Amino acid sequence: MTRYSERGGFYRSRDGMIFGVCRGVAQYFDLSLFWVRIAFVAGFLFSGFFPVGVLYIFMALLMKKEPYWRTIY
Repeated sequence: MTRYSERGGFYRSRDGMIFGVCRGVAQYFDLSLFWVRIAFVAGFLFSGFFPVGVLYIFMALLMKKEPYWRTIY
């Protein structure tokens, strides 16, 4: 089974650390994963749990997991 990322959708990554939200955002917007994670951690530290933590959990619940695509030879 080969895995392909479909560019047309906004998905959580299956290879992410915690729910794969940051990696999914970085892949969709073609950004560096490092800077996306830094932005989430900085936002969490400076604003507290309510805005950023709740947003992260909300995104983890709403975003679909990245699909697996089978190739037929």
